[in-house]
Amino acid sequence: MKSILSALIIILVTSCSSLKYSAAKNPDNYKNIKAGNKYTFLQTDGSKIPMVITSISKDSIIGTRKNERILIAKNNITEIRKDKTAIAVVATAGGIAALTTLVVVMIKATDVVADTAAAFGSGIN
Repeated sequence: MKSILSALIIILVTSCSSLKYSAAKNPDNYKNIKAGNKYTFLQTDGSKIPMVITSISKDSIIGTRKNERILIAKNNITEIRKDKTAIAVVATAGGIAALTTLVVVMIKATDVVADTAAAFGSGIN
Protein backbone atom coordinates (compact mmCIF):
# COMPACT_ATOMS: atom_id res chain seq x y z
CA MET A 1 0.00 0.00 0.00
CA LYS A 2 2.87 2.35 0.73
CA SER A 3 4.30 1.74 -2.73
CA ILE A 4 0.97 2.58 -4.37
CA LEU A 5 0.69 5.77 -2.31
CA SER A 6 4.26 6.67 -3.26
CA ALA A 7 3.44 6.12 -6.93
CA LEU A 8 0.41 8.41 -6.63
CA ILE A 9 2.56 11.13 -5.06
CA ILE A 10 5.13 10.81 -7.86
CA ILE A 11 2.33 11.09 -10.42
CA LEU A 12 1.08 14.23 -8.67
CA VAL A 13 4.49 15.87 -8.70
CA THR A 14 5.29 15.00 -12.30
CA SER A 15 1.89 15.91 -13.69
CA CYS A 16 1.72 19.40 -12.22
CA SER A 17 2.96 20.88 -15.46
CA SER A 18 3.11 19.84 -19.06
CA LEU A 19 5.72 20.79 -21.62
CA LYS A 20 4.24 23.08 -24.28
CA TYR A 21 7.45 24.21 -25.98
CA SER A 22 11.05 23.05 -26.05
CA ALA A 23 13.77 24.94 -27.93
CA ALA A 24 15.71 21.68 -28.32
CA LYS A 25 12.79 19.75 -29.84
CA ASN A 26 10.97 22.33 -31.94
CA PRO A 27 12.61 25.75 -32.24
CA ASP A 28 10.38 28.60 -33.41
CA ASN A 29 7.20 26.55 -33.04
CA TYR A 30 4.93 28.36 -30.58
CA LYS A 31 1.62 26.94 -31.87
CA ASN A 32 0.70 25.40 -28.47
CA ILE A 33 1.07 28.73 -26.66
CA LYS A 34 -2.16 30.73 -26.31
CA ALA A 35 -2.75 34.28 -25.08
CA GLY A 36 -4.73 34.45 -21.85
CA ASN A 37 -3.17 31.30 -20.35
CA LYS A 38 -0.62 31.08 -17.55
CA TYR A 39 2.73 29.48 -18.38
CA THR A 40 6.14 29.14 -16.74
CA PHE A 41 9.03 30.21 -18.96
CA LEU A 42 12.46 28.65 -18.46
CA GLN A 43 15.17 30.87 -19.90
CA THR A 44 18.71 30.24 -21.10
CA ASP A 45 20.12 31.85 -17.93
CA GLY A 46 18.28 29.25 -15.79
CA SER A 47 15.59 31.60 -14.46
CA LYS A 48 11.90 30.69 -14.31
CA ILE A 49 9.20 33.27 -14.94
CA PRO A 50 5.55 32.36 -14.43
CA MET A 51 3.19 34.76 -16.21
CA VAL A 52 -0.07 35.12 -18.09
CA ILE A 53 0.49 35.71 -21.80
CA THR A 54 -1.17 38.81 -23.22
CA SER A 55 0.26 38.60 -26.74
CA ILE A 56 2.83 36.86 -28.92
CA SER A 57 4.82 38.94 -31.37
CA LYS A 58 7.32 37.93 -34.06
CA ASP A 59 10.37 37.93 -31.76
CA SER A 60 9.01 38.04 -28.19
CA ILE A 61 6.27 36.93 -25.82
CA ILE A 62 4.51 39.58 -23.76
CA GLY A 63 2.69 38.88 -20.53
CA THR A 64 1.88 40.03 -17.02
CA ARG A 65 2.83 38.88 -13.55
CA LYS A 66 1.52 40.62 -10.43
CA ASN A 67 0.27 43.54 -12.56
CA GLU A 68 3.76 43.98 -14.05
CA ARG A 69 4.28 43.83 -17.81
CA ILE A 70 7.00 41.36 -18.87
CA LEU A 71 8.59 40.93 -22.28
CA ILE A 72 10.68 37.80 -23.02
CA ALA A 73 12.68 37.40 -26.21
CA LYS A 74 11.88 34.11 -27.94
CA ASN A 75 15.58 33.32 -28.45
CA ASN A 76 16.07 33.40 -24.64
CA ILE A 77 13.41 30.73 -23.99
CA THR A 78 14.44 27.09 -23.53
CA GLU A 79 11.09 25.67 -22.34
CA ILE A 80 7.53 26.75 -21.73
CA ARG A 81 5.43 24.75 -19.28
CA LYS A 82 1.71 24.98 -18.50
CA ASP A 83 0.65 24.63 -14.89
CA LYS A 84 -1.80 21.77 -14.29
CA THR A 85 -1.76 21.58 -10.51
CA ALA A 86 -5.55 21.49 -10.11
CA ILE A 87 -5.93 18.55 -12.51
CA ALA A 88 -3.10 16.68 -10.83
CA VAL A 89 -4.58 17.20 -7.36
CA VAL A 90 -7.99 15.94 -8.48
CA ALA A 91 -6.44 12.91 -10.20
CA THR A 92 -4.35 12.05 -7.14
CA ALA A 93 -7.33 12.49 -4.81
CA GLY A 94 -9.32 10.14 -7.04
CA GLY A 95 -6.48 7.61 -6.92
CA ILE A 96 -6.28 7.80 -3.14
CA ALA A 97 -10.08 7.40 -2.87
CA ALA A 98 -9.95 4.34 -5.15
CA LEU A 99 -7.10 2.86 -3.13
CA THR A 100 -8.98 3.44 0.14
CA THR A 101 -12.10 1.81 -1.30
CA LEU A 102 -10.06 -1.17 -2.48
CA VAL A 103 -8.51 -1.63 0.97
CA VAL A 104 -11.92 -1.45 2.68
CA VAL A 105 -13.39 -3.98 0.23
CA MET A 106 -10.43 -6.33 0.76
CA ILE A 107 -10.77 -6.10 4.54
CA LYS A 108 -14.51 -6.79 4.28
CA ALA A 109 -13.88 -9.77 1.93
CA THR A 110 -11.33 -11.16 4.39
CA ASP A 111 -13.92 -10.95 7.19
CA VAL A 112 -16.53 -12.77 5.04
CA VAL A 113 -14.05 -15.52 4.17
CA ALA A 114 -13.07 -15.90 7.83
CA ASP A 115 -16.74 -16.08 8.92
CA THR A 116 -17.51 -18.63 6.18
CA ALA A 117 -14.48 -20.71 7.14
CA ALA A 118 -15.51 -20.59 10.79
CA ALA A 119 -19.07 -21.62 9.94
CA PHE A 120 -18.00 -24.57 7.80
CA GLY A 121 -15.21 -25.54 10.17
CA SER A 122 -17.51 -25.72 13.17
CA GLY A 123 -20.09 -27.77 11.21
CA ILE A 124 -17.51 -30.39 10.20
CA ASN A 125 -16.38 -31.06 13.74
